[in-house]
Amino acid sequence: MRHRPRLEVGGGSRTCAPVERASRVRVAGAMSGGDANDVQIAVSFVTRLPDAYKVSESAIEVPGKLTRYGLSEVVNHLLGAETPTPFDFLIDGVLLRTSLAKLALRLGKSAEATLEVEYVPALGPPKEAESVKCEEWISSIDGSWANAIVTGSFDGKARLWTPKGKLLCELEGHEQRVVAVSLAPPPDAAAANDSCVVLSASGDRNVRSYAVTLHGKKCDVKEQKIFKGHQGTVTDVASAMGAQLFASCSVDCTARVWKLAGGELAAAKASKKRKVKKRDEDEGSDDEQNGLGEELVLTGHTDQVRAVAWESPNVVWTGSYDHTVRAWDVETGEERESNRTNSSVHCLAIAPGGGKYAYGGNDRFVNVWDPRETTSKACLKLKSHEVRTAARVTARDIGSSSLLRPLAKSVMKNLLIPDTRE
Repeated sequence: MRHRPRLEVGGGSRTCAPVERASRVRVAGAMSGGDANDVQIAVSFVTRLPDAYKVSESAIEVPGKLTRYGLSEVVNHLLGAETPTPFDFLIDGVLLRTSLAKLALRLGKSAEATLEVEYVPALGPPKEAESVKCEEWISSIDGSWANAIVTGSFDGKARLWTPKGKLLCELEGHEQRVVAVSLAPPPDAAAANDSCVVLSASGDRNVRSYAVTLHGKKCDVKEQKIFKGHQGTVTDVASAMGAQLFASCSVDCTARVWKLAGGELAAAKASKKRKVKKRDEDEGSDDEQNGLGEELVLTGHTDQVRAVAWESPNVVWTGSYDHTVRAWDVETGEERESNRTNSSVHCLAIAPGGGKYAYGGNDRFVNVWDPRETTSKACLKLKSHEVRTAARVTARDIGSSSLLRPLAKSVMKNLLIPDTRE
């Protein structure tokens, strides 16, 4: 009988045999007839890491009860690493968060075919790099530009910061609190390395844009515009991907799509601010105001619209207190899709190209939906917040598995990054 190579894993021996010497067990059958973990599974470890982290892709058998910790020990043993490297493992793009056998069963895998397991460096817990104390409440933040981060504040200002937290400039002009901010590319794509357009939405019912150019540690505001039209607090603003457009929404139950080239020119700095009576954030003003520069007005929601997000330059989504998330055709203004939610919607993110979206609301969950599977309930619920989810969720790291990783902030000032890879 041929001797099986043995691997020392977690202080005990683990037998890993070449798959050619034994008949393989069908995972689904073995698990349905007994302990789900009492199986041997043929695996081939693959990676896209540099050669120093690659092991032979020859198939071996490992115990089905191994989790990512045990598999990480196996890979480190095969690497002969003196200092172990923690790894995460994926099968068909799904992150391993149970035992290997249970995930194989869930994916309908069989030992009749070698299970290809990809390994990647495990992400450790985040560490605080920089911290800046602000005098006023921070209502929103956008860090999508590599050179700077923009924040909006309740003192009516937007601020531009370096990635290390050094203040570059303050952007003034609003007469009430800034509710939302967004970064847009400059009209000249060649200037994208040192220029951007900052968009800010406010309780004064306006959206302002600031054409900003960075010169080392200095910030030059070249042009400022005002976009008027909403009849209440503007609750969110988002720039379109690959287009000189942005969208806004308001407590007036509408969303609007604008051209960045539109708007009304304003002074580079605001004049002395007139005093405005404090109003509840969900109340608008009865003062008459003329619309200026809007390309499209999207009507159909029956309550406040609190969030906008772009799927593509042709499709924008909105979320509302009326318990719906809706998609709109930007060229025609027609509603393309409407999905009922189980709570009011406060923030929204769309996977690029569509397919999945995430929203947060007063149910204290981040809900991840796939409308192609169901329109009656969320596909995935992520619960950590103790009060309603209030700030924007953003789509990041959309990989081959098309999973949305939402980033959500609650009104308790907690920032949570749920792991939705499985």
